[in-house]
Amino acid sequence: MARDFLYPAHGFFSDPWGTREGLPTLGAYTTGRYGLPEPALPGTPGSKVLARLRSLPALTNWALLHNPQTASAWAGLGAQAAALGIAKGLWLPTVSVWIGGQRSGNILSRGFSTPLTNTMNATLSLNEVLYDFGQRAAAISKAESAVLVARYEANAAIQQVALTVANAYYALAGAEARVRVYRQGVKEAQTIYADTRLQYRAHLKPITDMYQAQTERSQAREQLVIAQGTEQSDRGALAQAAGLPVGLHLFIGTLQPPRQRLSIGIRRWLRSAVRKNPSILSELATIREAHQAIFQAEAQGLPSISLVGNLGQNQYQSQQPNVKSYSVGLQLNIPFDTNFTTEYQVQEDRALYRQAHAQARQETDTILLEVWQAYAGLKSATGAYVNAQQQVISAKNALSGIRTEYRIGLANILELITAEQNLIQARTTRASELANYYEYQADLYRYAGLIPHRSR
Repeated sequence: MARDFLYPAHGFFSDPWGTREGLPTLGAYTTGRYGLPEPALPGTPGSKVLARLRSLPALTNWALLHNPQTASAWAGLGAQAAALGIAKGLWLPTVSVWIGGQRSGNILSRGFSTPLTNTMNATLSLNEVLYDFGQRAAAISKAESAVLVARYEANAAIQQVALTVANAYYALAGAEARVRVYRQGVKEAQTIYADTRLQYRAHLKPITDMYQAQTERSQAREQLVIAQGTEQSDRGALAQAAGLPVGLHLFIGTLQPPRQRLSIGIRRWLRSAVRKNPSILSELATIREAHQAIFQAEAQGLPSISLVGNLGQNQYQSQQPNVKSYSVGLQLNIPFDTNFTTEYQVQEDRALYRQAHAQARQETDTILLEVWQAYAGLKSATGAYVNAQQQVISAKNALSGIRTEYRIGLANILELITAEQNLIQARTTRASELANYYEYQADLYRYAGLIPHRSR
C-alpha cells in the first residue's frame, strides 16, 4: 500500500512531466520523423568521372574515398589519436584559477544588523606529479597500442571494402555473362521453333514437335528474364559497395580467361597472411594494449609525489585589510585500497590479457583457413574453367550435329532440345567458373594481407 501511495500508477503524480501523453496506443504504428535529420544519400558523379569508373581499380579507388565503412574506420583512428594526446597530457602540470565574489552580512537576534561586506577572492593553483610508479608511462603505452589497433582496423576496413567491391564486380560480370548466354539461348530456341514450324507445315514433323519447341522457347525466355533481374540486383550491389547511388548504371569489362598455373605456393600465401593480414596484426596490438593496461592498473595502487602550489588574494570593500596568501610544497599521495578496487582491476586486466591472446590465436586460425580455402578454390576454379570451356565446344558441336540429324529425320525433338539445354548449361557453367576464379583470387589477396592498388 505504501508503495502504491508513493509511486502511483495513474494520475498527475504518476507522470508529472507528461512523458506518456504522446505515446501510441497498443499495436499502433508510429509515424513521423520527430526531428530526425534526413539521411545523406550519395551524390551522382559527373559524366567525366563515370567514364573513368569502368574498371575494378577505378571503382576500388572511388570506394576507398566514398564508402562510409572507410570513413568510420578513419574516425575511429582519429578518436584514438586524440586519446593518445590526453594520455600524454598527464606529464604536464594542471593549473586552475578560481575567482569568486560574495556579499555578506549578519542579522542579530534583536533586529540589529552588521554592515554589509563585499569580498572578491582569486586563487591560482598548480599541481604537478613529480614521480609515480609508471602509471603515466603505462597509460601512454596503452594509448599508443590503441592507436596501433585502430590503424590496423583501418587497414582491415580498406581491404574489406576492396574485397566487397571486387566480389560485387565479379558477380556482376558473371551475371552479365549469363544474360548473354540466355539471350543466345533464346535465339537458338527461336531458330528451333521456326524450323519445327516450317517442317510441320510441310507435313514432315508432327504438331507435338512444334509444341515442344514452343515450350522450350518460353523456358528460354523465362531464364533470360530471371538472369536480367539478377544482373540488375548485382549492378545495384556494386554501386552501393563503391559508395555510389544504388540506381546508378555501371559498365564493366569482360573477364579474361584465367591463367593455367599459380606461380606462388600455398606456404608463401600462409606466411604472408601471418605477417601482413591487418586483422591478425590488430589482435597482436590488442595484446600489447591489454598488457599495458595491467601495468597501469598496478601503478594506480602505488604512492605518488606531487608538487603543489597556491597563490591567492582576498579583497574586502570594508575596513578589513586585503589578504594575500601563497603556499608551495610536496604532497605524498598514498592510496589505501579499502574496497579492493585496484586488486580486482588488476585481476580483470590480467584476464583480458589472456583473452586477447586466445582471440589472436583464434583470428589467426580463421585467417589461415580462409587463405587455404581461397587457394584451393582458386586451383579448382582454374581447372573447372578449362573443363567448362571444353564442354561448351563439345555441346556446340553436338547441337549442330543433332540439328542436322533432326532435319533429315535421324533425331527426334527431345534429343534436339536436350542438346540445346546442354549447351546453355555448359555456357552458364563456364561463366560461373570464371567469376568464381576471380572471386577466389580476390579472397586470397585480401586474406593474405596484400594491399589493394588504387588507380591514379
